Amino acid sequence: RERERQTGKHRPYYNQRISGSNRMEPAEQSKLCQNKACGKTFTEKDNYDGACQFHSGHPIFHEGLKGWSCCDKRFTDFTDFMNHPGCTTGRHTDVKPEEPAVAAAANTAVEEVRKPLDKSARIRCTDKKVELATKVSASLTKALEAAKEKEKKEEESMEVKVGQACTNNACKGTYQGPESNEEVCKFHSGSPVFHDNLKFWTCCDKKKTHDFDEFLSMPGCTEGRHRWFKPKEELAKAKQCRYEWYQSGDFIMLSVLAKEIDPQKSSFTANKDSITIKLLYEQVNTFELELHLSKDIVPQECSVTLNSVKADVKLKKAEDCPWEDLVAKISV
Repeated sequence: RERERQTGKHRPYYNQRISGSNRMEPAEQSKLCQNKACGKTFTEKDNYDGACQFHSGHPIFHEGLKGWSCCDKRFTDFTDFMNHPGCTTGRHTDVKPEEPAVAAAANTAVEEVRKPLDKSARIRCTDKKVELATKVSASLTKALEAAKEKEKKEEESMEVKVGQACTNNACKGTYQGPESNEEVCKFHSGSPVFHDNLKFWTCCDKKKTHDFDEFLSMPGCTEGRHRWFKPKEELAKAKQCRYEWYQSGDFIMLSVLAKEIDPQKSSFTANKDSITIKLLYEQVNTFELELHLSKDIVPQECSVTLNSVKADVKLKKAEDCPWEDLVAKISV
């Protein structure tokens, strides 16, 4: 062996053991991360601190708003809620997080105590409300035409970006190129419902679950094409509008300040003591106002004029006397 070492020649050793590094190892299977809002697959080899972006809290659904307990942001649209990126980073996990405990309803009997009716209270009229005569001004017509032209130009300039998520409910598809436009999109055509701790879709209400992750994994019941942008109607959001009033002789003048009111999707109804106003303005904003008036009016003699920046409502008084307030102080 010493001679072999000096000459650099070695005899082959046929009985050498194969080292462990050369041994073929089976490929590690990927796992689905169970962290909220992650949805990615991973292997332990690629798992590290910061690899996962998720929500550490639980989903909250209250009064039409959707959000996560770990974030302050709230959404009215379910797709926006689902696409909201996680606020926490950490490691992927295949262990499902525990669901928050649901408090059991108390069985204690509650005795209802009714307060005596205030003599100054004004009882609401139950008569059916009628549509008020409505006139559209030339200024509003011109403003709506300009807004429509602007919207058309914006739609033409829209460009889908790679990675952009489909806006159809429950679809997890993203835009990867023109070929994505030809893919079959499986989605829910209805709306999500969260009631009595049950979660389901209105389009397939026979499938109900208590588990939020199971609800999210429900496959779509409708097939179609991906939709990369939401229509204006689905972007509508409720907002507050300022309103003011004054009286002139036999009439109460009520003005609601809102630009570009859509006459086809807005309504003004009233009976003798109440008025309801529902507006769609600036294409994506909604406003509702319900007033129980302090005195009676004559709905058949009331009218509405829609201008480019406001709605003027002219209410005919039932009695020729001044009003101290627009709405009843106490109504039942």
